[in-house]
Amino acid sequence: MNFQQDSSQKLFHLLNSFHQKSKSLEKASGLTQERLDILNLLVTIGPKTINQLAEEEGVSAPAITRTIKGLEKLGYVIKSRSKTDQRVVFVAPTRKSQQVIESLRLQQQKYIDELLRGVSEDDLGLLSEQIGKII
Repeated sequence: MNFQQDSSQKLFHLLNSFHQKSKSLEKASGLTQERLDILNLLVTIGPKTINQLAEEEGVSAPAITRTIKGLEKLGYVIKSRSKTDQRVVFVAPTRKSQQVIESLRLQQQKYIDELLRGVSEDDLGLLSEQIGKII
């Protein structure tokens, strides 16, 4: 195995570990992955129409409408009609959804911090530089 393959394998294991940890944190939220994806999108980008959400998630408008109705009942989103076209429905995150997404992000960041504990500042600087080149 060459150096690049070894590095690729280690990076794969790191990403897989983070993914597994994230899945367990997300499961603890009590929301499905589909619902969390929608909330994350709304919290990160802001209000979207039903059609925009359906397109982003790769599902039909009726499917996203059912999911949004469930999230609305739980207090995670609010719906409002466009002032210029009453047929258009906007979906916006509530404070409750912002808190859930922020909590998940903080827990994920804490996990990353734990993984990096004990790594020297010089090595962290090098790591950050290399990650910047990759992404």
